[in-house]
Amino acid sequence: MLSGNTISQVIPFLIAPILTRLYSPGDFAIFASFIAIVSMIGIISAGRLELAIPIARGDSEARNIVFTGMVFAILLSLISFVFPLFANFFGEMFNSPVLANYLVLVPLAVFSYGLLGIVNNWVLRKQNYGALSGGKIAQSLFNNGVAALLGFIGWGVSGLILGWLIGQVIGVLVPMIFVSRKLSYKGYNITTIKNTVKEYKDFPLINSLHAFTDIFATQFILFWLIAAYFGVIELGLFAIMHKYVRAPIVLITSSVSSVFYVKMGEALNNSENTTPILKKTIVTSVLFSIPFVLVLLFFAPQLFAWYFGEEWEVAGQYAQRILPMLLFLFILSPISSIPILYNQQRKAFLFSSLGYVFTLGSLYISTTLGLEFIDALTIYSIAFAVYQVSYLYWLFLLIKKKHVSTR
Repeated sequence: MLSGNTISQVIPFLIAPILTRLYSPGDFAIFASFIAIVSMIGIISAGRLELAIPIARGDSEARNIVFTGMVFAILLSLISFVFPLFANFFGEMFNSPVLANYLVLVPLAVFSYGLLGIVNNWVLRKQNYGALSGGKIAQSLFNNGVAALLGFIGWGVSGLILGWLIGQVIGVLVPMIFVSRKLSYKGYNITTIKNTVKEYKDFPLINSLHAFTDIFATQFILFWLIAAYFGVIELGLFAIMHKYVRAPIVLITSSVSSVFYVKMGEALNNSENTTPILKKTIVTSVLFSIPFVLVLLFFAPQLFAWYFGEEWEVAGQYAQRILPMLLFLFILSPISSIPILYNQQRKAFLFSSLGYVFTLGSLYISTTLGLEFIDALTIYSIAFAVYQVSYLYWLFLLIKKKHVSTR
């Protein structure tokens, strides 16, 4: 899995210098706004039931979760037709009238988002890591390759959006080669849907709300605040920084997170002590984070200017300002599934909601004070780091309490 994720993350890094010279910061701002809208609905399009697939008690139960998740994805994609109806409103909201032209693609993008999560988690359950890695590599290759090709022939922001959408479809199709013959609709009906939703009700009722809030706060509202109060160019610079600085974090933490989720689920089902798994995961994350943080601290502006182009040097300065939150993101991302595993999704949602009010509130206050974006970003980063430390402490208490109660 690590090798597959490595290749899938190396591909966009190799093509990035081409994309940043074919597309302007304004193009990336429109693209970022589009993805923020899609992700806000896409993250809950399968009712978050895809997360229950690897930990289901048997393949028959997991199969029912797969099909129920697909039903959710179809319904949410139909509901998302509301975005094209209010396209002009969202275009004005994000200070990008051109954005309105692309919102007709939101329903298809939302469905692909949900289906991708379902397929990947089924393959993960079957421990077919080769298929999972192959899908990620193909998705990354088509996403970035198509964007580069369309950008070269002058398609503008359309190239970025269509490249992403084609990558999503390919990411679904490749793993499905390995799962299509292992799933059967036999015995699946409306009663099965009701029973599945009842059994795993916290996923669509609680975890979906939590996931929606995460994207709503960290992308939709954040990108809106930047575009509306600091400008589209600032959003474009921030979006590129955010994407490529997070990529190494995603590279490491996505693989570690998947294994952590499965291993923790097995340990809990067998009433085993989960503390060693938690400690090993955190140590691994910290070891990978140290060189990453040091490189950005001393060389980020120079690296961005050299690799992405001179106009992107400021994005490197932004990267330096968000280092506190990046460090804790490295630590928290792999273990973020703990509230799901310990059935503490309600408390996790409340905790994160308060955290987002605190962090976004700090950014909004910065706008009222008339601060420059780079200074406002520094305040936002510090506030986010404070929230992350508090959340990490709560997770430790949760693990400790559970371990003591089962001794």
